[in-house]
Amino acid sequence: MIFVGTMMCDEGDFDKCVEAILSQKNVIVHHEIIKNLPEKEAHNQLWDSWNDFKSQNSNSIFVKIDADTVLINENVLDTIQSLFENNSRLTGIQAYLKDFYTEDLIYGLNCFSSKVVFNQTIDPLMCDRNVDTNHDVVIRGTDLPTALNPAAYHCYSSTNLQSFHYGVHRSLKGQKDTLSKVKRAWIRSGDDRRLWALLGDKFSYCFDKKKGFNYNDKKLLEIFEFCKSN
Repeated sequence: MIFVGTMMCDEGDFDKCVEAILSQKNVIVHHEIIKNLPEKEAHNQLWDSWNDFKSQNSNSIFVKIDADTVLINENVLDTIQSLFENNSRLTGIQAYLKDFYTEDLIYGLNCFSSKVVFNQTIDPLMCDRNVDTNHDVVIRGTDLPTALNPAAYHCYSSTNLQSFHYGVHRSLKGQKDTLSKVKRAWIRSGDDRRLWALLGDKFSYCFDKKKGFNYNDKKLLEIFEFCKSN
């Protein structure tokens, strides 16, 4: 069985995300949706939900599919499940996504065997860094079958607030190369959502790395509204 974990805060891609999960073939899916929590709290609730689930389903697989991510076809989860079934040492998969903002491939769709142990998230910004432990074999990117390159679309139905949040996050995480790609994609292809991401980068100095940058945080919403009115 596959445990799919999704955290959502009104992302514009959410309905398509759920539709794609429900359309997957040849797999049994338990879909856990965590709604409208700050990122750190949402991640910790997701780890706890997965731990509870695998205690009753010891051979299950955990696939983290965020609400801004839409699986590319109806066979993605079946392909992932087959990889785990055919390699008893495989504990992790990190597949590429096709990202709207950069028009490029980014990591990632993250998948885990039940052997992986999750620690509680402490960092409110880098919520999924250094939390999964007890790995053996991990396969990433182009080492995966072509059917998973990419495995999903990222942010193709994003909202303006989602785009602004994307830019703030990438800037606070120091992902300047990513933001440069966003700028080049905006110059090349346009779209106001890319401009909103660049505005998020521009106004990221208003935030620190510990607070204020979640979707429902007052500070993020105030600065977003300021940008809308100017």
